[in-house]
Amino acid sequence: MYVHGIRKLFPFEEYVVRSIKFSEDIAEVRLRRDLRYNLKCPKCGHKMTKNRSTWQTARDMPFGQSKGVLLVYEAIQGWCMECGSYSTIHPKGINPNGKATWRMMVFTSRLCRFMPLRRVKQLLTIPASTAYRWDKEVLQEQLPEPDLDGLRILLVDEKSIWKHHGYVTVVLNGETGELLHMAKGKKKEAFTAFFDKLSEQQKKSIEAVAMDRGGAYKGAVQDEIPHAQIVYDKFHIIKNYLSDVVDAVRRSLSRGAVGEMKRLIKNQRYNLFRNPENHSEEQQEDLEALLEVYEDLNCVNTLKEELRRLWDYKYGAWARKHLNKWIGWAREADGIPQLSNFADSLERCKEKILNFFDSRITLGLLEGFNNLISRVIHRACGHKDLRYLFLKLRQESLDIYLQT
Repeated sequence: MYVHGIRKLFPFEEYVVRSIKFSEDIAEVRLRRDLRYNLKCPKCGHKMTKNRSTWQTARDMPFGQSKGVLLVYEAIQGWCMECGSYSTIHPKGINPNGKATWRMMVFTSRLCRFMPLRRVKQLLTIPASTAYRWDKEVLQEQLPEPDLDGLRILLVDEKSIWKHHGYVTVVLNGETGELLHMAKGKKKEAFTAFFDKLSEQQKKSIEAVAMDRGGAYKGAVQDEIPHAQIVYDKFHIIKNYLSDVVDAVRRSLSRGAVGEMKRLIKNQRYNLFRNPENHSEEQQEDLEALLEVYEDLNCVNTLKEELRRLWDYKYGAWARKHLNKWIGWAREADGIPQLSNFADSLERCKEKILNFFDSRITLGLLEGFNNLISRVIHRACGHKDLRYLFLKLRQESLDIYLQT
């Protein structure tokens, strides 16, 4: 049949629509070679002679009420006398390996960004494995390689993405939020693999690296870019204090409490962790009653607020004085070994904490990106292919960067 303007729906160069047949779910569109065009060798551009032809199929974008479009086209194998080679000619815009048009693969990839593969299967009547292959191929083709020139700030942290503490190391550009590197594991080698991608000139431009207090990443920085400042993240310091000191003291007191005291201290963990400005009136009353009874908890809670004040200082010299005072206060607290142990640990890494006041960087951007990783994994019901997960996350990080 002939429909006026139908070619605009299937604009495949040097091919014309021969017929369209509709079934309940599929529209079958047959294409044939336009005889007005000569066969040209894709290698050298010279004229080819036809050797043989076969009819092949490819999926295309759905339209109307059809859930899918199946293109049936004539693939022609030609012989080039100039370069002495055989080549098979397919319509431009069709990926013969993917058995689909490129626009169909791109459309599928866009759907895969917002829904699980099994949902895409229901919408486009293609297997989930096919949607996965198309999405990965499109992302590899369209996403640019990480921009490693002019890096100044790096953010590095580990993220658990598999069962049984299956970690990956994640590296972001601290200024743009672009995902630069992701490797399996959380040891020094996982971070060193990122520096292996950099030239010496690219390494020299890095001024600071923000991380938690783990020793593995610190060793990689000291070996690869010793000139760069290491900045221990303030949120990790507070988190360590809450878990190592505040909660340890609360648990020790809870074990020895009975009767009314047991009820008073029960379920107060997050009340102690919460910042004062986030307390409701009832929560504040419960906390004040608890701190009035337990002197040790009152001490560690007061020092928690003093530790938080450290990062409010404008000048590093004043922050240094405050940190030295805080370490002295913590060591003077008798009967609370968790406090003195934590103070000793801060003394050892004091300079890397105070480096914050030179660069003013934190892992806040990376912590937000870790939440994004969790959402992407949850949407996909898990990821086994680390390369595919890296591409999906780069897609998100670049989108955030382009919008800002």
